[in-house]
Amino acid sequence: MPLKAYNNSRKSPKKVNLVAALVRGMRVEDAMLQLQVTVKGAAKTVYQVINSARANATHNHGLDSNRLLVAEAFVGKGFFKKRVSYHAKGRSGIKVRPECRLTVLVREITADEEAKIARLRVGKFRKLTKRERQLVPHQLIETTPIWSRKRNPSEPLSNAMA
Repeated sequence: MPLKAYNNSRKSPKKVNLVAALVRGMRVEDAMLQLQVTVKGAAKTVYQVINSARANATHNHGLDSNRLLVAEAFVGKGFFKKRVSYHAKGRSGIKVRPECRLTVLVREITADEEAKIARLRVGKFRKLTKRERQLVPHQLIETTPIWSRKRNPSEPLSNAMA
C-alpha cells in the first residue's frame, strides 16, 4: 500500500521535477543520501517531502523504514501568480511567480526487489544499465547535506573571494 506526502512550494515545476526524477524508483535511504549531495536548490524541498513520507509510513502505518522505496515522485503545476513588472518609458509587463505541487509515494520493497538490489550491490564489476544505476547511488556519497555544511576555517577562501 503506497503512502503519500505532499508539498506546495514556491519553485518552478520544471526545476523540482528534475530533482524528483533523480530519486524516482530509489530506496528511501539512497534517495536521501543522493539529495544531500545534489547541488540543485529544489533538492532540499524534495528531501523534506521524502523524509515526511518516511516518517508517516513508520509512525502511522508501522512499516520498516529500511525497506521503503520511492515508488513515485511527480510534480504538478500549482498556482502561477501574476504580478506587475514595471519597465521604462511608462510601460509595464507581467511577471510570473510559479508554484508547484510535489507528491511522493513510498511503499515497502518486496522480497524479490530486495534480492535484486542486493545483487546489484555485490556485482560491482559488471557494467550497470541506466535503470540499475538509479537504484544504487554513487559510492563516494558524503553523509552531510550541502546546505548545512560549515566551511573549515583552515581552508583558504576560493579565488573569487580572495
